[in-house]
Amino acid sequence: MSTQGSYMVNTTIGNVDREFQRLRTQAQLTWKKEARTLSWLGLQEDMSVIELGSGPGFTTEQLLSLLPNGSVIAVEVDPVMVKHAKQYLQDVSEDRVKIIEASIMDTGLPDNSFDFAYARLIFQHLPDPVGAAKEVLRVLKPGGKIIISDQDDDYSYVLDPPMPEFQLVFEKIDQIQKNWGGNGRIGRQLLRILKEAGFHNVDLEAIISHSEMHRIEDFFKALDPEVVSQVFVNAGLLIENLVEDYKHAIEKFVTLPNSCFLFVMLMGYGEKP
Repeated sequence: MSTQGSYMVNTTIGNVDREFQRLRTQAQLTWKKEARTLSWLGLQEDMSVIELGSGPGFTTEQLLSLLPNGSVIAVEVDPVMVKHAKQYLQDVSEDRVKIIEASIMDTGLPDNSFDFAYARLIFQHLPDPVGAAKEVLRVLKPGGKIIISDQDDDYSYVLDPPMPEFQLVFEKIDQIQKNWGGNGRIGRQLLRILKEAGFHNVDLEAIISHSEMHRIEDFFKALDPEVVSQVFVNAGLLIENLVEDYKHAIEKFVTLPNSCFLFVMLMGYGEKP
C-alpha cells in the first residue's frame, strides 16, 4: 500500500485489531477460487513469487500453501502490517518467506528476479497504478506473470433484496477513497493499466462468492460497520446515524429467509515480454 494512497491501517482505520479480524475474513471468503485461478493462470509450486501490498500476512500464508517448493517475498509499506506479518509468519523459514517494508512504487528489489507477482486489493488504493505496474514489470523475469485482484464498486457487491443503507455507506466510502487518492472502480481499468505498463497477453477473470457458499454473516464481517465508522471519523465525517442505520439494516437482512449476498472480484492478468 502506497504511503500516499488511500489506506494505512493506523490512519485510515484506527482500531487495528478489529481491522485485522476483518482482513482475515476477507482473505478467506474468496481464497478457494483465487487459488484455483492462480494455478490455472500459471502459478507453479516451485516459483519465486512477489506479493505486493501483503498486509498482515494472511494471504501470504495462503500463497505459501500453493508453493511447497517455492518462496514469497512479501512487500508492504505499512510498518504496522509488516510487524504483524513477521509475527504471524515467524515459524516459516526465511528461505520460504521474507517480508520487507517497502513501497510498491519502489521496492528496491533487483531487476528480473521473480517468476510471478500477485497484488490483491491494493491497486484500488494507489494514486499511480500504472507506475506501480511498471515497477512490478521491472522485477519480474522475462515471461513472468502478474495477477492483480481487485474490485469495482459498481458491480462487486450485489445484495438481494437491495439494502439502501449499504448503498449510502459505500457512496460515502467511495468519495473518501477518491479524496485520499484511491479508486474503488479500479476493476474496469486493470487491463488498460497492465497494457500501459508494458505487459502483454492480458486477460481478465472473475471470482464470485455467494452467501449460499459461505455464511452470510461473514460477508458483513468483511464489511464491518465498526471499521466503516472509524473510516468516517478519520475522514472527518460526523454521520453516526448512517452507520447505526447500516448496522440495523444488516441485523434485519441476515434474518430474512431468502436474502443473499454476492461478491465479485476481478483478476487482471499479464505477462512480461
